[in-house]
Amino acid sequence: MYTVATENFDGYIHVDNLMKKALKEGTTEEEIKEAYVAWSKTYEKDILNQGYGGPAVAAEQLVQKLKEFGYTNDARILDLGCGTGLVGEELKKYGYKTIDGVDLTPELLESAKAKGIYGLLQQGSMGSPECKDLGIGANQYDATICVGTLALAHVKSEGLDDLVHVVKPGGLVCFSIRDLSLNAPQSGYREKMDQLCEVGKWKFVAKHHQAAYLTDDGKWFFVYQKVEIA
Repeated sequence: MYTVATENFDGYIHVDNLMKKALKEGTTEEEIKEAYVAWSKTYEKDILNQGYGGPAVAAEQLVQKLKEFGYTNDARILDLGCGTGLVGEELKKYGYKTIDGVDLTPELLESAKAKGIYGLLQQGSMGSPECKDLGIGANQYDATICVGTLALAHVKSEGLDDLVHVVKPGGLVCFSIRDLSLNAPQSGYREKMDQLCEVGKWKFVAKHHQAAYLTDDGKWFFVYQKVEIA
């Protein structure tokens, strides 16, 4: 069984090392889960101290498109990989109040729960066949948002299926991917995004690039729309 020593644990460096490891030899879901369990007590403080702005940028991108597509603040939103609830906090600032969350790590979910922002909060795993391990039914939400989760050592390209799965036809999907992960051939993110367009699951709406995200690695934010059923 994979275990992480918690004494003097630097979660940011450890997770970054797991991502680098994924480039060469692969990682397991258990490795990333154990890393976040070990990091859970200081996770939010640590990443905010690093200048982590992903939740704010992604929320801004999604909210802009929700308004353009005619959604009100009553839109039902699912935050996949919600962690401690940083994305939920940003959405709340815009007046959205029907927000649910899913994450792999119970300890992070407890922190999100304490904020009182989310309705449903549950443990679930992204990227499973037919989205079975996510624990959320199909066509439930007006939009879904996923920040900091589609990454090497975290969730494979099949996780994009989960984003499509939970959203109603015509609903919006917003997610972020760092340059490191997007450009890694073994990640398959680019191919999966194109495939979902080709098979008529979703269509491209917008993208935004943020340079020098945390380190010198940039980050892309994408918005797609789930294709309406004919």
